[in-house]
Amino acid sequence: MSSDRAWKLRLWLIATFSLVVLTGCNDDDVVIPETKFTMQLLHLSDMDGSDATALNSVANMSGLIQKYRADYPNNTLTVSSGDNYIPGPRFNAADDVSMRTLLGREGLGRADIAFVNELGIQASAIGNHELDLGAKVFAEMVKPASNGWLGTKFPYLAYNVDFADDSETASLKTNSGQVASAIPGKLTGWVKVSVGGEMIGIIGASSPVFANITSPGGLKFLPALTSADPDVTALAAEIQKGVDQIKAAGINKIVLLAHMQQISIEQSLASKLKDVDIIVAGGSNTLLANSGDALRTGDSSKGAYPLWFKSASGEPVAVVNTDADYKYLGRFVAPFDDKGLLIKERVEYPKTGAKLTSETSDTAGSVTPMAIIQQIRDGIKVVLAAKDGNVFGKTSVFLEGRRALVRNQETNFGNLTADANLWYARLHNASVQISLKNGGGIRSEIGEVVAAPGATSAATLAPPKANPDAGRAEGEISQLAVETALKFNNKLWALDVTAAQLKALLEHSVAALGSQGRFPQVGGMLFSYDPTRTAQVSSGATVTTPGERIRSLKVGATQVVVNGAVVDPNATFRLVTLGFLAGGGDGYPFPVEANMANLVKLDASMTDVTAGGAASTSGATLGSEQDAFLKHMKTVYGASAFSLADTPEEQDVRIQNLSKRSDSVL
Repeated sequence: MSSDRAWKLRLWLIATFSLVVLTGCNDDDVVIPETKFTMQLLHLSDMDGSDATALNSVANMSGLIQKYRADYPNNTLTVSSGDNYIPGPRFNAADDVSMRTLLGREGLGRADIAFVNELGIQASAIGNHELDLGAKVFAEMVKPASNGWLGTKFPYLAYNVDFADDSETASLKTNSGQVASAIPGKLTGWVKVSVGGEMIGIIGASSPVFANITSPGGLKFLPALTSADPDVTALAAEIQKGVDQIKAAGINKIVLLAHMQQISIEQSLASKLKDVDIIVAGGSNTLLANSGDALRTGDSSKGAYPLWFKSASGEPVAVVNTDADYKYLGRFVAPFDDKGLLIKERVEYPKTGAKLTSETSDTAGSVTPMAIIQQIRDGIKVVLAAKDGNVFGKTSVFLEGRRALVRNQETNFGNLTADANLWYARLHNASVQISLKNGGGIRSEIGEVVAAPGATSAATLAPPKANPDAGRAEGEISQLAVETALKFNNKLWALDVTAAQLKALLEHSVAALGSQGRFPQVGGMLFSYDPTRTAQVSSGATVTTPGERIRSLKVGATQVVVNGAVVDPNATFRLVTLGFLAGGGDGYPFPVEANMANLVKLDASMTDVTAGGAASTSGATLGSEQDAFLKHMKTVYGASAFSLADTPEEQDVRIQNLSKRSDSVL
């Protein structure tokens, strides 16, 4: 062979070998596996910020999801990592009767659930805001009802949450390992979903800090907190138990939906867990995006999408997250090899990344929005425009109406609404002295429960935030807020009661403690009770076992009960109460209506003039709780805001629990 031919052969061999190296190896000279399966993961979370942003973005989000699903019609998984709603104006607006035809049945927060239902969410983690109003409200959102509400079309997942001791959610708990679509409206640890013929395991986890930042009722988050921050190693051990179950079921592609508040926790979990391929983070509102991703004005990326880590067993793990309020859709087109492992080097950009939605155009990006989402969005906006901009008074403090508090102790909102009923009844008859209502009639707070992204300490309680679209300023109380908080809109009745009858009514109010709807909120009187003493037992209006819990009672300056004994059993007081209670509701031992002394039903007796019509027109039924509260706020707190913050039970004055504080009534 000539030297020229030999040289050419050597050049050809070098070129061929170089081409093999470049196409088959990475920087570590490791052969890159071929893609055997591609899954498109679409994800969102944290719809817990601006109502306006969320409402204005959700329709375009629906079109974007449909567009990307069409690219992978059989290989798409759509999930949420939690905080699918938050109490506030849009949450409240879903409770308006005008929403019934769109939602099946109106109810708090149901528009937000309808949004994620229609977007096709297949599973969601439990976020902290899901529990802001307690486990009961959460359960009522999740489960279907016979009145037309369908509940969630997907299961909520939280492997590290023990539901057993929570009576509100225990019945919704079901075994892990089921097909997600077979258990809508249920709570479980992990599920499986068939995507493009491959089985995907999806496991959920909620941060143990929820015990401090929300209202979880009897739910227990594992591991229990021993400091302000969770023990991530112990948390990983809890989650790993579920992951091992998924692996044992023969599933080798696993997605963790983690609502940890701080993305640093999800990042730490990525390297502490084995066999998890993708972690969808939640709660921190961290915008991960790449240089080719379009962002909203003022937004900036907080890291690459996805972030890559190595698991405890050396496998690649991707952590993904996007910002809140439907502003971005996370899109991860994930290539897997024949062993079920992600292939980092074969991820395609900009196909993968944070995908921008529009607040100004439902069809931006040439997408077709879902008509039902537009209709629900527009319905909520109509309610907000009509009712959230109709202002009645102001508050500079959070009005505490959450179930766990108004059913267990005096609250500033309980005092305020009891006082409003008293003020209102006095417009009709100035002789009314006292007001009694049940805590169970207060259905929500007025104000904001603010847990900032990444918060691990107790949530901040703030007055109502502004709604610029409705023209309502911060602290202003709207018709919508009042209708939500006093949803039952009980009619008000005024009648005379003796001191002995009044003590019996109050004995009943504290006879069954522990979040009972009968627990009182009062105006015009102070009383103390000892929960360790004998509880009253009654059957209708008949008291069969006199109670001994009421120790002191004062109406105005008059001592009514001293050391548990009624001073003058025949002394008479004029009382305003709810028609519901006077009619025997919550078991209150009122006399039968025919025997009520000087009964006046304010809904039948008030006129617009006597009901404070000169102060305002509320639109509520005359003689009702809503009318009383709206007009009281407009008249008394229209110029200067209500400013009495709620106090701990140890400092309560009107209702003094003697297991918490000393008696100062007399």
